Amino acid sequence: MKPFTSLLFLVLGMNIYAQKTYDYPEAPKDPIADTYFGESVEDPYQWMENPDDPRLEEWLKEQRKIIRKQSSKQTNYWNLRAQIAAMFNIRREKTEDYRRLDEKFRSKFSFKSDWNSYTGSMDFLYKLRTEKNWKRLFRGKDLLENRGDHIAINERVVNSDENLIAISVSINGSDWATGYVFDLTTGTQFPYVIENLRTGSNFEWNGRDLYYTSFDKPEKGRELLDISKGQTLYRISISNRDSRPELCYKNPDTTGKYKFSYNIQEEKLSLYHYLKSRGTWYEAISIADLKKVNFQPRRFLVFPPEDGASLRIVHTSNDSVFLRTNIGAPNGKILLANVNNPNQLSEFVPEYDINLRYANKLGKDKLACVYNKDGQDIALIFNFKGELLKKIDFPTGKKLNYFYENSDDAEFTNFSISSFFHPNSRYQIDLNTLEFTPVEALSVPFNIENLETRHVTFKSKDGTEIPMYITCYKETTLDGNNPVLMYGYGGYGIRVEPDFNELTGLLLAHGGILAVPNVRGGGANGSDWALAGRGLKKQNTIDDFIAAGEYLINQKYTSPEKLVISGGSHGALLVEAAATQRPELFKAVIAEAGPYDMLRFNRFTIGSSIINLKEFSSPDNEEGFKYIRSYSPLHQLKKGRKYPNTLLITGDTDDRVPPLHSYKFLASLQEKGDPSGLYQLYITPGSGHGGALSPEDAVEKFLFEYYFMFEQMGIEL
Repeated sequence: MKPFTSLLFLVLGMNIYAQKTYDYPEAPKDPIADTYFGESVEDPYQWMENPDDPRLEEWLKEQRKIIRKQSSKQTNYWNLRAQIAAMFNIRREKTEDYRRLDEKFRSKFSFKSDWNSYTGSMDFLYKLRTEKNWKRLFRGKDLLENRGDHIAINERVVNSDENLIAISVSINGSDWATGYVFDLTTGTQFPYVIENLRTGSNFEWNGRDLYYTSFDKPEKGRELLDISKGQTLYRISISNRDSRPELCYKNPDTTGKYKFSYNIQEEKLSLYHYLKSRGTWYEAISIADLKKVNFQPRRFLVFPPEDGASLRIVHTSNDSVFLRTNIGAPNGKILLANVNNPNQLSEFVPEYDINLRYANKLGKDKLACVYNKDGQDIALIFNFKGELLKKIDFPTGKKLNYFYENSDDAEFTNFSISSFFHPNSRYQIDLNTLEFTPVEALSVPFNIENLETRHVTFKSKDGTEIPMYITCYKETTLDGNNPVLMYGYGGYGIRVEPDFNELTGLLLAHGGILAVPNVRGGGANGSDWALAGRGLKKQNTIDDFIAAGEYLINQKYTSPEKLVISGGSHGALLVEAAATQRPELFKAVIAEAGPYDMLRFNRFTIGSSIINLKEFSSPDNEEGFKYIRSYSPLHQLKKGRKYPNTLLITGDTDDRVPPLHSYKFLASLQEKGDPSGLYQLYITPGSGHGGALSPEDAVEKFLFEYYFMFEQMGIEL
């Protein structure tokens, strides 16, 4: 290997079918090892954890040369770009009934963001719906400190009177953000600069009072590495320009391990927090009546933090509180409580043998519970007496969205249904009769009538039946020769549901197949399903995903030469773990923003939070160390082994899953992997965990990713 030399493509032999090998740049190695319980684990690329190490930039320059070399070979680049652009040509024809309802409930103002490619920042514009001309409310370039910084708006929240707006802004995709408040009637900015916000610091309005959470200021140069601490809930009364933030609640945990959250409904703030008693942490829910002058949250539920336990407020009505829980009910049920009677709960909707996805208020005195069974969404609508009013079965392979209505005065409300092969299609439901009708016709640039989503099950390694969505043409021939993209996530109890994506839509239009297994660790079959892939059971998640690939091959949907796997964040960990354990099963891997060094994951940013310690366990105890090392992708790479062609994607300012994971994994993969494999890293500049910020950066990233995928599948553009 040659230190820091450009990638050379050495074609062995003279015909076009000869075996290629790649000469990768050699990354410097340091004699570093960590000791865990008497065992030494070498970590020669640990120096890459320091973003200021000059060797890192030199190594990254060589990686960018590999990407440029690959880009130069994309001879059908403009064909792909045109095809992707065509996929966004979706037209909607709304019915007159929809227009009338839409006109009645639409907000007073319209908003839009404009990207300024010259300054690399986003401007925020607004106007009254009755006006034609847009006015600039916020100019992103005013925040630029360094030329080349990317500035984007994370969050915008308007108060109920629609005269105030709070906006949070981040630089280079960081989870750290700064907040600003504006008067929409005058377009002027209030003199509040709300610093040290984080993604999820969620602004909430109550009249003219703004609530938010902020943190201790991070140490300079450690923003991408350290966990956030000092979480505090504040309130600002936007009554005059001299108002100052008022401290409402401070997190008692000073380590950053435990975080609280909150929301506001009908002038009541629900606080989900932790408290410590006799050395043990407990979860608690408190409610503050915001009509009172002083902020005094009243605790009414306290429970031990069982692994996977969840208790969340669905709706409050006077002193009555409807809650969704999985405690003693893995599929989920609805409870009823009274804020005046602490820790006294009664069952409102029992647990059924199907998984409760969510529950919402649906107009006056109604509650909608949305379930899923075998890939089919089912809505049960109850009155506040607990009586079932209606059951609605939706088509298999479709997802029910926005099925709620908070207003007691509404007679109708809109909801939508999405799938893997078409975007949201809107419907209107009569809140008295509970009958619904379509209110728009969709026009998409390919024939969706010929597509379908199948819901299948297959056996995993331990015999567990795993569900999977397969979307393809109805007349697909099962001959083992179809290009397949298998997408995975499998963590945090999150289920992967039928949602439309224009890029995977293009794959389907080319005759490809989209496979989405809902592996253990996700939320497809309730909380027990999530627990079965969490902590010291994470290998179940990986086994399920591998078994999904085997099923697709055995059932002749595809072959290893046509099977590409993809995932982001936790899904990137999943696909790389599967690829390192069963590399012969997959043609290629696309992994974005993933954690790959799981032995050191808990040392950076959110890795040591309680949610991640539950999800992955901890290498700080011997059992956790041995288990994590057994699947950690970085530690499972073997010298000389042929791994699937790999495209890693990361943002160079990702402070949720720092890019150091991608750097270390790629350096080890290029060192150890058989040189006939293509192992490359695409870096989105000035971006965080959410991906590229500028429209052009996003387009270029998608083009490179999908060109790679189509090329690996053998799809001609």
